[in-house]
Amino acid sequence: MKMSAHYSLLRFFTILLTSFALLFLSSTVSAIGNSIVAVDSDGNTGQYTSLVLDAKGFPTMSYFDATEGKLKIAHCFEKNCALFNSILTPDSTVNVGKYSSIALDSNGNPVVSYFDEPNSALKVLHCGNSTCSTGNTIATPDSAGTVGQYTSVTVDSNNFPVVTYYDASGGILKVLHCGNASCTMNNSIIKPDISSSNGVQSSVKMNAQGRPVIAYFDFTHSALKILTCGNANCSAGNTIVNVDSVGDVGPYPSLVLDNTGKPAVSYLDLTNGKLKVMRCGNATCSMGNTFASIGTGGIVGYFSSIALDANNIPLVSYYDRTNGKLNMLHCGNASCSSGNSIVSPDNSGNVGLYTSLKLDPNDNPVVSYYDATKADLKVLHCGSETCGPNSIVTGDSASQVGRYSAIKLDVSGKPVISYYDEANGDLKLLHCGDAMCSNGNTITSPLTTGNTGWDTSLQLDVNGNPVISFYDLTADVMKLMHCNNANCSGVNPVNAPDILSKRATSMALDAAGNPVIASEGQADQGLRVVHCGDATCSANNSITSPDFPVFPGQADIRGTSLVLDISGNPVVSFYRADKVQLKVLHCADANCSSAANTLTVLDPGSQESDHRSTSLTLDANGNPVLAYQDLANQALKVLHCGNASCTVGNTIATLATGPNIGWEPSIKIDSATGRPIVSFGTATTMSVIYCGNAACTSGNITTAVDPSTSGQDSALTLDANGNPVASYYGTTLKNLKVVHCATKSCQ
Repeated sequence: MKMSAHYSLLRFFTILLTSFALLFLSSTVSAIGNSIVAVDSDGNTGQYTSLVLDAKGFPTMSYFDATEGKLKIAHCFEKNCALFNSILTPDSTVNVGKYSSIALDSNGNPVVSYFDEPNSALKVLHCGNSTCSTGNTIATPDSAGTVGQYTSVTVDSNNFPVVTYYDASGGILKVLHCGNASCTMNNSIIKPDISSSNGVQSSVKMNAQGRPVIAYFDFTHSALKILTCGNANCSAGNTIVNVDSVGDVGPYPSLVLDNTGKPAVSYLDLTNGKLKVMRCGNATCSMGNTFASIGTGGIVGYFSSIALDANNIPLVSYYDRTNGKLNMLHCGNASCSSGNSIVSPDNSGNVGLYTSLKLDPNDNPVVSYYDATKADLKVLHCGSETCGPNSIVTGDSASQVGRYSAIKLDVSGKPVISYYDEANGDLKLLHCGDAMCSNGNTITSPLTTGNTGWDTSLQLDVNGNPVISFYDLTADVMKLMHCNNANCSGVNPVNAPDILSKRATSMALDAAGNPVIASEGQADQGLRVVHCGDATCSANNSITSPDFPVFPGQADIRGTSLVLDISGNPVVSFYRADKVQLKVLHCADANCSSAANTLTVLDPGSQESDHRSTSLTLDANGNPVLAYQDLANQALKVLHCGNASCTVGNTIATLATGPNIGWEPSIKIDSATGRPIVSFGTATTMSVIYCGNAACTSGNITTAVDPSTSGQDSALTLDANGNPVASYYGTTLKNLKVVHCATKSCQ
């Protein structure tokens, strides 16, 4: 049966205005990290929710309003649902909308399956636009007996709906494949498994061959089953595998297919009160399956929903029934066998029922769920993949971009990041549109001539315009760009102030706004320091070699890091790789030309790893504090000098040890406490350490802020609250990432 969807324009605007007004009374939106919004708080609403994200990453949800007894569709006009949302009741029939499931067709229009309780029937809504405000069709493709509970919907390549659901009269699973987009003709309805009582709770996806793959609960055998259909209608050639029957298992299944077509399923182990995650060893789950049991005490795993990130790592939202809270699982590997992270992003009352999970373009979870305490529909948008307190975004999603980054915050607290585009050999700049780089970002390639943009160092002038030093590989020389505007758009002046300066550039601006740059010099020159005579380094530059190699020796300078002391004199940390020496230079004048410069060897025997292996800052007394990777001892270290020249009273603390620990560290000092904060990469994570004291000798807090990738070339700054903001190169997807922590420890 086909009918037009009924809705009232007046009621549409009334609901929208009501929702808009209530939004700011009922929402909890974090400035950094997770956002939680009560999208609909009008009466008892939000049960049986199902969520999808449109092409812009904006949520659309189907759910049941128990007060009105109707199906509702909410469409958000912003990724967090924190602005003006559309809420409609496209089916005017009362007591319809339980067990809803939503998908989007190729035009971005919702397709919703749900239960018509008065008629004990299955209904399918196909919306005419993204908000379901016009052009809708509603069909009842199955009304034989009591049918239509526990639905799951997807669409085929023709935008024809495919629905799995429960036939309560027969006690079995049914599969509907509609014959057209509105399910009004040529529908196929199949009972693919008549061997047992089954089909209470199912989940369906289409594989690459256009055939349904279905996870469902067999309650005769208390088992989880996987059905791989042999054709588009599941009418022949089906494969059914009983994948798990150990105990009472299989309720609340949620299925997704990885990029090779192998199913991954989350479900409830009722016997042990745990969430289970299964990864199939092949497309039909007939061999090589792995199982992980996830439990944190009590009974957990109800209403689970699963997604896979770009690395095929599972993320699962689910309900903790014992504690009445929403949980988020981020698996440590593809099988969830180790390194898992479990957080409770919402524990404000009895929350987390009917979860539905999708991932945004940054692989950050978006979850719709029911708040039973307040009787509201809620949406959680996590700021990071683990749903911890921090915001993690992909600053530039292009491939092979993000090496050698440097970061500063503009006067509004928005990150500005310079970095290298390896794919094109260009210098790039990201100017974020907000503090988390989540909206309104501007990306430019201010220099594209030759292979350029290595080893960037960044400062902002008094007008907020970027000043960038970098290495030009094609010209084999250090260069400086002083941008004419905040985004470095258009043509900007570029100069090479010293033809003997090469890699490992580090730069600061003096009181007049003129750049001071330390870098690796030509091998027979050693360390080079350039003090520019103007803002663009175009004239009157001073050039010195304060660590000049003794002829005929040659110097290998690495890991250069420069700051200016209170008098404007350069302080530089670096490695002399040729002598296996870690050094600190404290210049006695602004140009490093004085014979009174001090040059101190520190931590004898430590060895460098690369051109960004030291990072330098000054404490409140002007004493250098260094973070560096000691490759000889496989350690990340912090050295706090006892005086300005590091000649007495130094302390050395080992913060972390092990292979591939401490890549490209970056250090800043929390001005409120005097305690260092260090960002660094490991083989598997991007991490931050908040030291327990000024010397980092005890009480340190280490946080793997991004466990999804090794964080190479990290660059760190602190926001107005002293919280870390870091750019880094995500080696997994080879792109630029940005983390903004909500606390100083990122926990």
